[in-house]
Amino acid sequence: MIVLVNLKRGVSPEEYERWIEKRYLPAILDLPSVDEWRGYRVSTSGGGPPHDYAVSVEINDLEQLGRDMESEQVHRLLGELGRYAALTQLMTERFA
Repeated sequence: MIVLVNLKRGVSPEEYERWIEKRYLPAILDLPSVDEWRGYRVSTSGGGPPHDYAVSVEINDLEQLGRDMESEQVHRLLGELGRYAALTQLMTERFA
């Protein structure tokens, strides 16, 4: 899965990244369906990038992901995340 992230007005990159590292990432990596989570700051050589961050998530089982997403903990985390950023999720399949 690829997730494109734009910070909400008034949220600093430092605030978002601190929350990701301390609260979100440990919980997400503890989910049975997630093998890897990598966050990237986005920059371009000219003009502003269309997104502030890109995230890649290595999922090992889509059915398990569905079950994980139904948990109270994940609902709480996603609610918190929504205060920091707007997301676009892209379900992807690696081909190379």
